[in-house]
Amino acid sequence: MWLSRRRRRSTADRIERQSREFVQNLGLPAVDSVLDLVPFMEQRLGRSIRLMPFASDPADPDSLDASSPCGMWLATQDTDYVFYDTAIGRAHAEIVVGHEFGHMLKRHRGNAPIDVGSLGGLITDIDPATVQLVLGRTRFNEPEEFEAEMLGSLLQEHVTVSRTPDVRGREADADPIARTLLR
Repeated sequence: MWLSRRRRRSTADRIERQSREFVQNLGLPAVDSVLDLVPFMEQRLGRSIRLMPFASDPADPDSLDASSPCGMWLATQDTDYVFYDTAIGRAHAEIVVGHEFGHMLKRHRGNAPIDVGSLGGLITDIDPATVQLVLGRTRFNEPEEFEAEMLGSLLQEHVTVSRTPDVRGREADADPIARTLLR
């Protein structure tokens, strides 16, 4: 058992190293949110991207149930749709979107796509016949899921790093204690 944990850790370390290098080489713009990366992603992928926020609601029969993914990438011939649950909170929603962007950047195709018919009223504006790919954010025991989660985390890290100096400057100006501590 110890050896299998050691191998898993080694694989995780390798994927993290490769993912960090991949993200560093993307030339990401400074943004305030992972959601603000849409224009960059569209240019990089040469496809239109539509963010599709939804709020899961157990009382709504057309809403996704609790076993459904909290995020999903749905691809048609010319447009990528990124669905994310806004009921989970903004920070978590950004992580979910980053995860889906990770799949898109690495051109993942998934092993067990989601059945479009199981998506309830979520895709009312999309003709199910045009759907070419559906990947949902699920467990991370699949290599593509683990890699997408790593990339999503690194995209979120980029956002944090790219906005830190500006935020730190504003906080220091507004807060006399912060001005004292940051001199």
